[in-house]
Amino acid sequence: VAFEGGGTGEPSGVINGTNVAVVSLGTDGAAPTYASSINLVKEVSLDNALRGSLAYATTPQAWAKLRTTAKVASTDSIMILEDDNMLNGYPLLQSSLIPSDLTKGSGTALSAMFYGNWNDLLIAFWSGVDIVVDSSSLSTIGGLRLAFFQDLDVALRHDESFAVIKDMVTT
Repeated sequence: VAFEGGGTGEPSGVINGTNVAVVSLGTDGAAPTYASSINLVKEVSLDNALRGSLAYATTPQAWAKLRTTAKVASTDSIMILEDDNMLNGYPLLQSSLIPSDLTKGSGTALSAMFYGNWNDLLIAFWSGVDIVVDSSSLSTIGGLRLAFFQDLDVALRHDESFAVIKDMVTT
């Protein structure tokens, strides 16, 4: 939910931040370009927020696409992502928790890519882990069910510290 929450009964996440800059790739989504990765940094810089723990975060599919997409035109043998963990001098992290099922126009299965100051993503825990022992749900088979609950919230200290691409084609 820190990346993309539902917003009803749970946080809305970075992707839905009110003042998070959006870098659009196309009407129906598009493949990433070197310029689009630079534009994420530019958007955060325009808001005077280029400080802190700056890094990119994206899906494994987008990471693979960046590793196999030429930096300049189709004749270039240098890929956008030459180093597995660095893009434009900033760390690039990948996670399957980042959405890769987004839609835009007729585009489907689009990936998100974030850039920002991750110190401004706040995750607050309101309690310890609550454990509920349920001995009745599985009582007919002599079973015991344990349920674990954790209260937390996610907020952005400054929405302007982040920029996102929501329409990256990775196929």
